[in-house]
Amino acid sequence: MEELKQATDDASLSAEIISPRYGQQMDQQVDTELKNLSRFFLKHPSLALTFGYLVASVMGLIFTISLLDEFQFYALPYLELTDFLLAAISHPKTILDLIIGIFSVAVAIWFERKCRNKYLRYAAWIDRYYHSTSWLPNWVWGFLAFVCYLFFASSKQVPEIAQAIKTHQTEQYQLSLIYPIQPGGEEIRQLNEVQIITRSVSYLWIYHQDQVKLIPHANVAALIPVLNKELDEKAQLKTTEKAVKKADKAAVTEKTPAPVKS
Repeated sequence: MEELKQATDDASLSAEIISPRYGQQMDQQVDTELKNLSRFFLKHPSLALTFGYLVASVMGLIFTISLLDEFQFYALPYLELTDFLLAAISHPKTILDLIIGIFSVAVAIWFERKCRNKYLRYAAWIDRYYHSTSWLPNWVWGFLAFVCYLFFASSKQVPEIAQAIKTHQTEQYQLSLIYPIQPGGEEIRQLNEVQIITRSVSYLWIYHQDQVKLIPHANVAALIPVLNKELDEKAQLKTTEKAVKKADKAAVTEKTPAPVKS
């Protein structure tokens, strides 16, 4: 009896290993939803572009708020609805991060399915994690993972960019204003060594003298990039060398006697 019971248990275990249930059900459900979604977007391609652009805009908006938060500046009251729509254009890297994220998820799902089809023990072990419950379905986990990715991809480079601005390692500008400002009681129309943090439709956030300044675009007269000092010195050195060579050539020409005609 014990041998028969052990053989029955081994057979049930082998059957469980060979034919996992929940993973296959999840695959069928995902394939069906993807087919329905692809059919819908094929009928309405403009909605696919709109949805992708809105997601990228949300990522750009999160990037803007997170970057200004590194400078202890709460930017949300100064943002408008147009800034939400143009955030993806202001920060185009968010679109690239979105494309990379979608492609990575597709590759990971494809690779995981291949592993489940090839390795039965792995399929049996992972099958329990595909079991969906009524109070916490699988789509909730997918949605939470998507939201977490948006926040992670939008703000992963924010500390590095903020540190580069604070240490004056980004490109600097000379900012001329139409109307003077009075940061210390003295009227100023020109700001030197200005670094741009970000920009919106109405405002320009700059970092000047270790402070964040909010300048309306209507008050900007000119924004001139400041050349790198090393590049400027190299350009001056090349100009000097050319002038020296030209002077030496002229001196040699003067010293050379003209041929005497017979």
